[in-house]
This record gives sequence, C-alpha cells and structure tokens, in this order.
Amino acid sequence: MRGKKGWTGEAAELRRRAEELLSRKKTDPPPFHTEHELQRLVHELQVHQIELEVQNTELRQARDDLDVALEKYTDLYDFAPVGYFTLDREGIIRDVNLTGALLLGIERSRLIGRRFETFVRAEARPGLTACLDNLLEECDRQTCEAVFTQNGGRLLHVQIQGTSGESGEEARLAVMDISERKRMEAKLQGLHAALTAHAAELETANIELEAFNFSVSHDLRRPLGNINGYCQMIQMGCDDKLDEQCSGYVRNIYEATLTMTDLIETLLNFSRILRTRMHCETFDLGQLAQSVVSSLVMEQPECRAEFRIKDGIKVSGDPHLLEIVLNNLIGNAWKYSGNREGTIIEVGVTEREGISACFVRDNGPGFDMAEAGQLFAPFQRLSGTEVEGHGIGLAMVERIIRRHSGRVWAESEPGKGATFYFTLPADGTATVS
Repeated sequence: MRGKKGWTGEAAELRRRAEELLSRKKTDPPPFHTEHELQRLVHELQVHQIELEVQNTELRQARDDLDVALEKYTDLYDFAPVGYFTLDREGIIRDVNLTGALLLGIERSRLIGRRFETFVRAEARPGLTACLDNLLEECDRQTCEAVFTQNGGRLLHVQIQGTSGESGEEARLAVMDISERKRMEAKLQGLHAALTAHAAELETANIELEAFNFSVSHDLRRPLGNINGYCQMIQMGCDDKLDEQCSGYVRNIYEATLTMTDLIETLLNFSRILRTRMHCETFDLGQLAQSVVSSLVMEQPECRAEFRIKDGIKVSGDPHLLEIVLNNLIGNAWKYSGNREGTIIEVGVTEREGISACFVRDNGPGFDMAEAGQLFAPFQRLSGTEVEGHGIGLAMVERIIRRHSGRVWAESEPGKGATFYFTLPADGTATVS
C-alpha cells in the first residue's frame, strides 16, 4: 500500500500534468486521433479517476484519524492530573489546559495573554523568575515551588517542573498541587516539635526520678542500717537475756533489713538500665555465656546441671548489658532446674520466623504458656514457684533487648522445659562462625 506522502506527491504530479494538458488545448489545434488512440486515452482517464478517488478516500481516512488522535490527545492534555502552561519569553500565558485553569479558578479563555507571575504570591516571585530564566537560558529542566493565589483569595502550594521548547522562545510548565503534602509536612513538623518537647520533659522527669531514687534509697538505707545494727547489737550483747521467741523476732527483723536493702539495690539497678549509655561492638556471645556459667558454678559448686554452649555466636551489641541478659536467663534456668538429675542448659542460635534468634533452653519444669504474658513484667512471679528473687530479672532482660531494637519471648510446656529467645537488630543479627 502506498504511503500518504507517496499519494500526495503523485496527486501533485497528476494536477501538474492536467494543467499542462489544459494549457495545450488552449494553444494547440486538436490532434487527429484514431479510434484506438481515443480508447487508450479514455482508459487512462478512467484509471486516473479511480486513482484519484482512492487517494481522496485515503486522505479523508487520514484526516479522520488525525481528528480522532487530536481529540484523544486534547482530552489527555486538558484532563491530565497536572496543570500545563505554555509561556513566552516575557512570561505571558500562551496556552493552558483545563486542569491549569481549575488550579487558578479562572476560565481558560481569560488566562490566555496574561502574565503567569500575577497569580503567584509576591514572596514566591523571585524564585519563580530565577527558575524561568535558568530554564530559557540554559534550556535545561528546572524545578521550583511557589504559592498561587486562586480566584477568591485561597492559597495553593504548587510544585513547578519546566522545560523549554526547541526554539528556546517558550517555556512549558507542569504545575502540581502539593497543598496537602505541605499541610502534612506542617503537621509532622508540629508533631516533631511536640515530641521533642515531650522527650525533653521525659528526660527531665527521668533525671528528677533518678535523683529521687537515690535520695529515697539513701533515706531508706540509713534507718535500715540503724535497725540492722541494733539487731546485731541485741544478738551479740543481749541474746542470752532473751527467750527463744524474742531471739527469733530479732533474727527475723535482721533478715528483713537485709532483704529490704537488697531490694532497694535491685530497684536502683533496674532504674539505671534505661539510662546506661550503650557501647556496641561485635563479640562472641558464646564466650560471654561461658564466663557467666563459670561465675555461677563458682558460687554454687553443688549444682548438677550440664551446660551446652554453642561456640562462635557472633553478635553486635553492648557486652555489659547482654551479660546482664545472660546472667538472668541462665541464672533462672539454673535456679529452676539446676538441682535436678539430668538437667541440661543450652545456649545457642537458631532461625525463628525468618530471622536469627539467640536462645537459652533448659529441660526443667517449664510453665504454662497462659502465664507467659506476665513473665517480663516487674515484680511478677509464675504461680507455684518458690525460687528466691524480686521478680525484676526478666523485666531487665526485656528492657535491655528492647534497647537493642530486638525482642524477647519464651516458649514452654509444663514438665518439658522452657526456651527463652531474643533477637538483635539487623546489624547485630546472631551468626555462627
């Protein structure tokens, strides 16, 4: 099939030949034609007539196709989600789509021929002018923000992206409404300022609370120390003058003062955990666990537990804080299971829910998972347990792991032991070397 350009060129040639023939008819005498020549001329004219009709049909089809394409692209242009403006070098609006007119709240016909900057807030005009100058002079894509004053006085924050035409005599701008984004940014800035102020208040409150804790602990320790001292004096100097019941009362008071002093120290340590500055490094958690176990064995050599600790557990975190974690987790397994025959306490690393998790596992009495929710709350104890402690250890574990941006949880069944898992952040995920 012939291309549209081919048909156009041939039609022009046919027209030229027809005009030439007509001019000859006006000047030359009509030649004598035989019947055969006349038939041949008639045939040629019929062929040319058919070709012209085909050309006219294709031209009409091409015109219809162009009209359809023009309508489609006009709709795409007019109803695009951004406003399109065409400006000349003087900043006069030469063309605008319907979306652009809607952004300004003015009919499109009333925008043509007006200066674009008249719709921009005065404080935003210098930035817009610099953007347009760079766009036209450097013929490079430019982006800036401005504030429109809509018809009616409403302000509209917009982002303008522009490029220049090939001639460099006009600027083509795409204008997007970013008012909602600006409102969200302002809201976020307000929230950030409020959070910053709240964080400062909390910091001040924590400092005051810590000072209060030390003050209270000092005020409590002094009378407790006095009570403890007087109890020792009574036991040493007057014990033979007291009956057995009174001596028992004195011993109970003395032991209670020791327990109270230990509880005060535990609470102070618990309050310090959240304020201790972290010093993270990569180290072997297995070696740290071995050190914890060695200390426990020295304190209680009668314990019959078997320890299985994985070598080469590389983690990133604060060694001092994670030592507290292991002290509490291994210590709990020791207290709950250590004096039973066949007790095994394991420390290792495994895959849980698609990430690496360290664990401390024992085959002791375990617990009912219905009570798992209270494990990491301060001063909470599992029902039926008679192990010494203040119920602070696992709460400290949870807060330390949370400070490392990880999480800790437990899994157990009564009579089948317990496993405590904890994760560390992405850069501190446990691996086995």
